[in-house]
Amino acid sequence: MALAAEEIPFVLQGPRPPVPPAFWESYWGLAVFGAALAVAAVLLARRFRRRGPAVVAPFAALETGLRLAEGQPAPAAIAQATRALRAYLAAVDARAAASLSTEELLAVLAGLPVFLPARQPLAAALRGADAAKFAGGSLEPALLVAGIREAARRVEDARRTFARPPTAPLLPPRPPAPAGPPPLPRRDLA
Repeated sequence: MALAAEEIPFVLQGPRPPVPPAFWESYWGLAVFGAALAVAAVLLARRFRRRGPAVVAPFAALETGLRLAEGQPAPAAIAQATRALRAYLAAVDARAAASLSTEELLAVLAGLPVFLPARQPLAAALRGADAAKFAGGSLEPALLVAGIREAARRVEDARRTFARPPTAPLLPPRPPAPAGPPPLPRRDLA
């Protein structure tokens, strides 16, 4: 028995369960807050990275090293004071590298005008420290520190003396020369 299409009884199925909202509809506020937090973290990181480490003046770094040396036993104090002096000299002029031996360093310093007034106390401090470190000589760390301070004071005075404010050139700089050979002359036939 087949029922015709019109004779099929109509049956109500009842209400369907509610559809839950999508993730973004429920947590859009949390997503916006997380994005804003990430942007703020990136901006703060860029700001702190751009500043870089604080630059310490060479003389201030030397004084810090000498103060550290004053509180140590004699061999460690001599080594610390010498390390601080060599770092100071290298910071003042890069040609006075800390890797040079004492005699090489003194030869380099003899040719630099900033170090000329302090040549004698520098030589005495470096040679005395070498004698104490390598030859077992006796050297009072307080005398070494005082000699280094005197030499550094003279170097700082010379730096102020030789420092000149930059002056504008009288003539503007020339434009750079073109790279390569000059162009060949042209023949215009017209």
